[in-house]
Amino acid sequence: MQPAIELTGVRKTYRVRGAAPVPAIDGVTLAVQPGEVFGFLGRNGAGKTTTVKVLLGMVPQYEGSARLFGIDARRPAARFRTGYLAETPEFAPHATVREILSLHARLAGMKRGAGEDRAEELIDLVDLRGAVGRRVGGFSKGMIQRLGVAVALIGEPRLVFLDEPTANLDPVGRRMVRDVLVGLRNQGITVFLSSHMLSEVEMTCTRVAIMDAGRIVRAGTVDELTRTVHYVHIGVTTVSDGLLADLRSALANVREMQGYIVGEIRSESDLDPIPGIVERHGARLRYLAMAHETLEDAFLRTVGVKGASG
Repeated sequence: MQPAIELTGVRKTYRVRGAAPVPAIDGVTLAVQPGEVFGFLGRNGAGKTTTVKVLLGMVPQYEGSARLFGIDARRPAARFRTGYLAETPEFAPHATVREILSLHARLAGMKRGAGEDRAEELIDLVDLRGAVGRRVGGFSKGMIQRLGVAVALIGEPRLVFLDEPTANLDPVGRRMVRDVLVGLRNQGITVFLSSHMLSEVEMTCTRVAIMDAGRIVRAGTVDELTRTVHYVHIGVTTVSDGLLADLRSALANVREMQGYIVGEIRSESDLDPIPGIVERHGARLRYLAMAHETLEDAFLRTVGVKGASG
């Protein structure tokens, strides 16, 4: 099957007069299959935005190969039926929701009747029915974000790029975006999702790649990225140096975090000696639970953020 997105050895270096060259993308190779909801993660400055710009034809000069459905990303044909939501979408303030969606439907090559029907469908999908006649210059940031989602979907795309789609949204809006992503996945539409809301990525994405310093440092399913570490959270009445020492003999990477003792375990059987160790040091066990590593834990551990697990 032809990948929806294919990067092979892509390298983009920015040169600034009087300074050493800065590699924004450093030899990235990546494939996203049709129908995937793919999470693209990285801290600020990791190279995510430049990578998306390469795929959207906004950065024409680079080394390597970038293709959408087998077509060179620099060719306009590669962007046929491709939707895009920028991190901070902007629209003409004097226009209404219907006017903006109508314009983008025409830009996507839709016939007038089909474009109007699609616009009405999306107005309901993003819950802007009560604001269709208002000029968007008076919209809140959350309403602009909802409109941006609708614009990204107006042309019935088979590939959608979403950059921080839940930014500025309240919990209801974030739930709407999750429902949209599930709907796109069920329709077999490919989604390339860049987000710092890792809990949202964990709930919606089929696979994830983590980028750091211009390189893909880890990639796989959420389970593959998070299954490497399990934790035990221990709550006790008093914590002594002797108790911590004995727990460190039974568990890995023991430390105190937010009022609890946290350690790494391999299986549930590693929990068995903990009550006895706590009792031996004259403390009372108040809480004992096993927890799996979250995608946020895995991300912080991968990019080496100070204080991350591992």
